[in-house]
Order: sequence, then C-alpha cells, then structure tokens
Amino acid sequence: MGACMVKQDSATKASTVAPYISPQPKLPRARLYGVELCPFTSRVRIALQYKGILVQPVWLTSEDLKGNKLDWLSSVCPDGKLPIFQHEDQTICGSSDAIIEYIETRFPNPPLLPCGPLAKDIQKWVEYIQNNFTPLLGQVLYDGNPFVQQNLAPQLEASFTGLDDALKQYSTRGPFFFGDQFTLADVYLIPFLLLVRPLTYFRGLEIKSDHSYLLTYSRRMVLFPSYAPVRIDLDLLGISIARALQERAPAPLVLLTTLQHQSILFHMEKLVQIADELVLVAKHNTKVIDPIKGSIGMQIRNLSLRYGQLLDLMQEHAQMEERVIFPALEKADRGVTKSANEEHARDLPVMNGIHGDIKAVLTLEQGSDTRNEALIALATRFHKLQAHTIEHYHDEETELLPLLDAAGVGSKQQAALVEKCSSLMEASHGNLFPYLLSGLAPHQIHQYVDLLQRCLVPNLMEQIAEALQHSVDELAFVWKVVQERIPSLAHQWYGAPAEKLIKC
Repeated sequence: MGACMVKQDSATKASTVAPYISPQPKLPRARLYGVELCPFTSRVRIALQYKGILVQPVWLTSEDLKGNKLDWLSSVCPDGKLPIFQHEDQTICGSSDAIIEYIETRFPNPPLLPCGPLAKDIQKWVEYIQNNFTPLLGQVLYDGNPFVQQNLAPQLEASFTGLDDALKQYSTRGPFFFGDQFTLADVYLIPFLLLVRPLTYFRGLEIKSDHSYLLTYSRRMVLFPSYAPVRIDLDLLGISIARALQERAPAPLVLLTTLQHQSILFHMEKLVQIADELVLVAKHNTKVIDPIKGSIGMQIRNLSLRYGQLLDLMQEHAQMEERVIFPALEKADRGVTKSANEEHARDLPVMNGIHGDIKAVLTLEQGSDTRNEALIALATRFHKLQAHTIEHYHDEETELLPLLDAAGVGSKQQAALVEKCSSLMEASHGNLFPYLLSGLAPHQIHQYVDLLQRCLVPNLMEQIAEALQHSVDELAFVWKVVQERIPSLAHQWYGAPAEKLIKC
C-alpha cells in the first residue's frame, strides 16, 4: 500500500487547482497531484507542512483520470497510482512512502526521523503503522464481506490495543506519538485515525474508552500544527467512503443470509441467558419478585413469547434457504446442500419441542422440585440448540454461501432472489421485522434495510416501512435508527422530515 488508486473519488465533480501562492525566496517550488481525501495523499501533505515546503496541490477525481484527459499521467506514472510529487526537475510517484522518503532526504530539517535514543523505536512504530495497521484498517472499512468483517474485527481491536500501549509509553511528555517531538509516526498515523469515524458508522467498530491514550491522541491530533492547516473535510470524507462502499457492496443474498444469522444468534443468546437466570432462581428457591422482570411465572411467559418470535423467524429463515438458496446451489452441484438440509430436519423437532417444554413448565407448581427440574432441562436444551445453530450457520457461511458465485448466481441474480426471499419470509418482513432488526447493530440495520430498499418492489418496501413505524415500545429504537440513517425511507412513505444525509 502507500498509494491512492485512481478509482477513488474525492466527492467533487472536476479537478481543482488550489490557488498558487508564490513561495518566499529560497523556498522550493513543488506540486502535488492527488485525491484530496485520500489518506496517503494526506500523509504527504502533513510531511510537507511540517518541513515548511510550499506546495501547489492539484486535486484530481476519477472523472479526470478517465480516457485521455490527462495524457501525461500514464507517461509519468504507468501504474496510475496517486499521489505524484513534482519538485524542480524531479517527479516521484508510485507510493506515498517513496514521496515521503524523498522529502525527508531532500529536506532533512526539521527531521521526521530524528537521531537519538528513540530512533529505533520511531522506525519500529512507523513500520507497524505502515505494514500492519494501515492495511488492516483499510480492509475492515472497505471490504463488506461479512466473513472478512467477523475475522478481522478482533485483529483491529488488538491493533488499537497495541497503539494505545505505545502511546501510554511514549506520549506522556507531550501531545505527539513520541511526546514533545512530532515524528514520522504521527505523519503515518493521523490520516488513518481519521478513518475511525466512518469505520464506526459503517462497520460499528470504534476506539473504546479503555484505549484512553489512543482516544485522547485521536481527539487532539486535529489541532497539531502540521495537520490543522491541511485538514480535510470529514463530512466529505464520509460521503466519499459511502460511495466507495456502495460500489463494493457484498453479494445481496449472502449479506441478507448472514445478517439474519447474526440476528437469530443474538436473540438466541438472550433466551439462553433468561433460561439460565430462571434456573439460578429455582435453585435458590427465592420468592423475591424482580420489579422489572416480574414474578417467575411472568418471566417464563416472557420467555415463551420471545421464543415464539424466534421460532417463527428461524422457521422462515430455514424455508428461505431451502426454497431459494439451496436449489440455486443444487443446480450447479447436486447433493452439495444435503448436509445443510439434514441439519434443518434435525433441528426442527428440537425447536418445536422447546416451545412445548416452555408451555409445560407454566403448568407446574411454582417452587416444586418438578418445575425446577423442568427448568434445568429446558436450559440444557436451549444450550444444545444454541451450539447446534452456531455450528450450522458457520458451516453455511464458510462452505455453502461462498459457492453461490461459482454456481452462476452472481450479484445481479442474487439481487433478484432477495425479493423472492422477502416474499417467502412474510412474517419476518412484516410484523416480526422490528424484532429481526433488533438483533443487529445500528450499522447492520442500515445495511439490511438499504439492501431491501435496493432490491424490493415498492409495495413490499411500503409494508416493511409500515411494520417499522408501528414497532412496539421496546423495539421503537429500530425505527429511530432507520429514520436517522435512511431518512429518505421515512420521508417517502410517511412524509417525515427529510433530514440531511447522515454524515459519519
């Protein structure tokens, strides 16, 4: 990495040349070609600002780089990567790393890699940010593949922890990464920490409060003298990233299925917790009534209601897979879904049996040994169902769903099948829709509703919007998330105020 590809867009319609300010005597003339919102371009700008080098930026867009509008670009930079730095008779391109190395060599003072006892440490963390943190954060942000997100999110959290530990060690004597000395570590880190804001909005990942040193650094870096004069518009950055993510959206049917998996597993975990709490109460034979949860009988009835909702969702989800996804795969390879179908056949009696068990528990005398034993057995069955479901969904996500594209069911075909899935899942995309979405994080709710809005015919989308608007009180937050993130949906169907695009 270290360069911006020309396909990136800066959210403007044409190239712009910033007003040229004649440099003071003896100061070098320089010109920087790039995408204004690109973090790699920002690294170069911060380094130039720190060195006091006056530069004339020329901001390019993807439209500028189509066809032969800029014939010179291919001759100067055959691989089409930006930024490009021109200084006197030198042209440096290919990566921001090469440009920054040239700047540091050609203009050694003030140094970004100062000599001294911390020189090796500075180089170590520059290389870590460059080779580990940068590509990891970029992939988590731009790769919408649900499997990639699940695998890389813990790695990014670990990377945040590593940076926080480093800042704890080095930044105690000043605001910069290495205390009172602005270094190349700051140059490399600042532009990519700016991506955490859209990362939170689009992927639900953030710098948590327990990473206090990194959080503090990310808040004060915007005031650093070497960044503040060249700071980028974060709202435009968010819009630009939103456009890029739309172009790289994951396959519709895969996204729909995996988000449903996550919602189901979320709700199942909640039910397992309730069942375990009931067992704990039964073992202690307590008669204290929780003013929020109610009596034991009330809690069991609540468990029955919630499980009924989950059961309906799981059954419709299974039918959707059996009638839409599995047939599409079977056409390409007969028998490939045999194991998954057997899993469905195995789990259905178990799911129905649990529903019957809950009803049976309600008929037993409160506090009796029989009821307590029944609650323990019920909790055990919940745990087994949870384990089976986790394993089953994991197998589908790793072994079946990736085969859709190879089976000739590409993104366009999948988009058409999403409408069929929604029609089959009548309750899940009707009165149960707020319940389904309540098992997802806000950015996932956004993904799910946006997916349906792009793939469904208007009358189906109107039914879904109706279900959201009339969510029960405990699920009203779902409609609020949709209104905030997709205001056009509320405005289209209910005349709600069309708020401005939510800016990450």
